Amino acid sequence: MKMKKIWAILLTTAMVFSLCACGNNQKKEQETDTGSASSKEASEDKIKISIATPCADGNPMMDLVYYWQEQVDEILPGRVEWETYPNSTMGSEREIGEMVMDGTLSGALVGPSNITAFAPMQAVRLQDMPFLFKDGDELYAAGEEWMNEAINKECESYGLTTIFYEYIMGQEIENTKRPIYTPDDVKGLKIRVYDSPGSYNFLEACGGLPVAMAFSEVYTGVQQGAIDGLYTTTSNFVPQKFTEVCKYHTKLTITNLGMTMLFNLDTLNSYPQDLQDAMKEAGKRTEKYCQEVVSPDTKAKTYDDIAAAGVEINEVTEEQYQVFADQVSDYCYEKLREDVGSELWDKCINWLEEYRAR
Repeated sequence: MKMKKIWAILLTTAMVFSLCACGNNQKKEQETDTGSASSKEASEDKIKISIATPCADGNPMMDLVYYWQEQVDEILPGRVEWETYPNSTMGSEREIGEMVMDGTLSGALVGPSNITAFAPMQAVRLQDMPFLFKDGDELYAAGEEWMNEAINKECESYGLTTIFYEYIMGQEIENTKRPIYTPDDVKGLKIRVYDSPGSYNFLEACGGLPVAMAFSEVYTGVQQGAIDGLYTTTSNFVPQKFTEVCKYHTKLTITNLGMTMLFNLDTLNSYPQDLQDAMKEAGKRTEKYCQEVVSPDTKAKTYDDIAAAGVEINEVTEEQYQVFADQVSDYCYEKLREDVGSELWDKCINWLEEYRAR
């Protein structure tokens, strides 16, 4: 009888410990589940935005992308998880633009001549008309007053929209033969150009010979004499080391091609309204920062660096600039007006006349 009492006590004790253990386990499981749910909710609160660019880190155009992201984060701290792919790691400008169209990427920084390769549009081509816009300030003003709206209207049919524009420096020429002050100085020069109407029309109008060549082959092409020089964005000459093989830099802005942050329209519209608003506001801040700080600083530094590299800089006068502009406009403006459409072209010309008269 005594033995039975002992066994009963032991069994009761074991059951009590077992129930306590179960209770503790259930509590831990509940805490774990609650913790997982909280982590999941926190993770879901952050929206992933993927951005690709052709620009390497350290390039002013890439710096502006980071600046835009910082502005979004300042407006809405902790709301975005950025996935950024610089230096063409996701492909060429055409490829990343197509990836934005199909939704693989949220957005991409692309130049206007490349945009028209995958999404043929007319308004964006106005940047690529030689001597149409004198500088980035005119482009920013045109964009604010009418051009950005025209570009976005065309973008919609491709499922795209724009967030901001970067106009840092225009496109100029370096060569190995002679200084360029007049159209006659361009005659016979073999100049590597972009695959775009601006550079081709400029050279043909002045009697030069536009040459298509992969960008990676340009340095060797100039060095070996296959070409006499190149037309490219002015801030490219020093970092790409073209100043090592060229002798003369002409300070004559022919076109003002910038870069555009394209975004998938459906992706943008899927975001909460406050995030959409923050991205657009950050875009405005980025354009202002580019126009007032980055562009002036980059121009000053670039020309100093070109001169320091031993390249002779020749700057055309206002009168010489106008001679180039008149010769090019006589040569190609009627054809370009047909290409982009008379209504859009005339609107641009009329706006420029009004803007310059202010």
